[in-house]
Amino acid sequence: MLELRGYQRDSLDTLAKYLRLVVKSGNPSTAFYEITERAYRRVKGPRLEGMPYICLRVPTGGGKTFMACHALAIVARECLHADHAVCLWLVPSNAIREQTIRALRDPRHPYRQALEADFPARIAVLDLADALYVPRGVLDGNTTIIVTTLQSLRVKDTEGRKVYESADFLLHHFDGLPGSLRALLETESAGRPLYSLANVLRMRRPVVVMDEAHNARTELTFETLTRLLPSCIVEFTATPETENHPAHDKYASNVLHHVSARELKAANMIKLPIRLRTRGDWQSVVRDALAAEGKLRQLAEAEGKETGEHIQFRLADALWRG
Repeated sequence: MLELRGYQRDSLDTLAKYLRLVVKSGNPSTAFYEITERAYRRVKGPRLEGMPYICLRVPTGGGKTFMACHALAIVARECLHADHAVCLWLVPSNAIREQTIRALRDPRHPYRQALEADFPARIAVLDLADALYVPRGVLDGNTTIIVTTLQSLRVKDTEGRKVYESADFLLHHFDGLPGSLRALLETESAGRPLYSLANVLRMRRPVVVMDEAHNARTELTFETLTRLLPSCIVEFTATPETENHPAHDKYASNVLHHVSARELKAANMIKLPIRLRTRGDWQSVVRDALAAEGKLRQLAEAEGKETGEHIQFRLADALWRG
């Protein structure tokens, strides 16, 4: 089985320490300051104020998904005190969603092996369509990971979104609920709970894992997460928001631990030499980057014609979004 690198273990150990402090103090803000000596930015939204919402910053190529598999077990153990959990695993695109589901389901893949090593209970990996028909017993007895995109959930108007609609198949999830739990649920006009997947998740207080989370800390994201009532949110990204931008509806992440490129290099995760050059203005940086991308794209297209293999480029899109 693939072993954690030193910088990965350090990052996950910091996560475990943080969650232990949260449980001890009952305050995510106090625990965050004790570790980082930086102010904690509180989560926006009702019923989310006391929930840990933190970010592990890991450079591209640092094995964020492998770390996330181990992080889920750490949250279950240190925060939930449970041997299994319900996890909502949010990814930035459908392509990554499909790749992640395949890897998490494949018993030969290091991601799946990491999950099986950490969880004694069985593991169920679902996409959102599967989750709409999930039996109660699956959630009761398995570590259940629902992999989807944030875009599938993040809407102002929930009409037409099956995750927020009542479904007869999910009715049995709501049998025998205590009043305290019913009070957490979204209801119809008559006061009856909606038999929706969103309400099933609210009852289970899912752990949320956010992959490439730098675009996720927006007002609409907080509104969506309020509907799902998570117990803990862990972001993984190489480029977190580090400053609040109210005009752009973005809010900075609580970076709990930062892995540097130097650490990746020392762990032999970066095989090629790194050469840096400075420019006097950002326009020159963008111009040179686009020119370099154009050359690489031409080489890749020529390679693709010869071998039939496709290389996808995202540099230009990332630059223009920035």
